[in-house]
Amino acid sequence: MALEPNRWRTVDPTGRATLALTDWLPAIAEAGFDGIEIWDRHLTEASADEADAILAGPLPISVFNSYVSLDEVAPGDRDAVSGWVARSGSRGVKFNVGNDAASESRYAERIAAWLEGLPDGAALLCECHHGISIAEDPAVARRIFEAAGPPERLQAIVHTHEEPDAIRARFDAYGERIRHVHVNFLDFQKGGAPPLRDERERLEARVALLDELGFSGSYCLEFVHGLLTERDDPEHLVPQAAEDLVLLREITG
Repeated sequence: MALEPNRWRTVDPTGRATLALTDWLPAIAEAGFDGIEIWDRHLTEASADEADAILAGPLPISVFNSYVSLDEVAPGDRDAVSGWVARSGSRGVKFNVGNDAASESRYAERIAAWLEGLPDGAALLCECHHGISIAEDPAVARRIFEAAGPPERLQAIVHTHEEPDAIRARFDAYGERIRHVHVNFLDFQKGGAPPLRDERERLEARVALLDELGFSGSYCLEFVHGLLTERDDPEHLVPQAAEDLVLLREITG
């Protein structure tokens, strides 16, 4: 997501991936990243040769970032994701439940069924995304999680742009499941993202809060400075991500 200019269909309305990830994996590895959270289309829509090269590349696919729907009754697309997770060895699968409050129990049932087909050792990571998912409400998310699966298989993500009280509410509701952080400080008014160095104080505060709340999971640079600008291409975004990584590692220790 951080590197793909068409992440929000601003380049091509079909939503297709516009870059070959293998062109950039060596630079990402050289920057010191220890894994990638892959945008599903970079793998699922790649040619067979490109997919094989990604899977054999210099970095593990730590998280498979899926946009599969839980509003779909048929499990076909979710089963396909499980197949890619098995091939890639991903330990986490980012997903979102839908936004239909009347489907809360059905979402839980579909998650439980999905977990049955997910490889051992892999966990679903609910993003609980604001505005698109009923799981943005921590109480609703907790009910879904408790009905669907145990913490070792069904986990959750928080974001650094969330306000401290919102993060605390998520930990109060399902803190034992929060295992992954999406690092971004998106400007929701202008649509861009600042360099992480400009948000050092906020990042330090969020990391300190997460430490206080007992978080011991992983961090991912979700978005970096340059998106939605004339510099929204991997040639500029990869060096920015490398710079941000240095600061993130310094702060998280």
